[in-house]
Amino acid sequence: MNDDTPLALTRDELSRNMMLLDDALQQIARTYSAQVSLEYEDPEAFGAGHYVLYSHSSSTTRFVIEEQYNGSDWSDVERVPTSWTWRTERQTPGSRLTRHWQTRSTGNVASQDVAQLITRTHTWARAVQYLAVRAQSITPATLTPFSSDTLVVPPPIHKR
Repeated sequence: MNDDTPLALTRDELSRNMMLLDDALQQIARTYSAQVSLEYEDPEAFGAGHYVLYSHSSSTTRFVIEEQYNGSDWSDVERVPTSWTWRTERQTPGSRLTRHWQTRSTGNVASQDVAQLITRTHTWARAVQYLAVRAQSITPATLTPFSSDTLVVPPPIHKR
């Protein structure tokens, strides 16, 4: 959960938590490399967030993390995040053959709670892996053939 006093941590602690998140995200990307890729983006210039994990099997889902700062702005090269916002998004069809990202879930995590963000990200990547493996296991050979001989249709109900 987000603490109302994110500056209660020292700059060294904030930096340590930032590096811990970065290391954990890289590990998640390595662990699930067949299903997920990690991109470093700039939400001010381009991209969805600072860290974006994209699903390989379904390029229509992503997990976005944006750094939040207290007492500094984008021009401060020494800035360290005091918290992070996260969101899961799914690409949906729009008008005239366009697509747009629709937010599915969101949250905010203070620096001292970085483990919660790492757990949430890992859970998302594991779900992407599960869905990819499940989709790969469904082949024409694994589907039960349809036969009208085995179809049981109940009789219609007539109201009087």
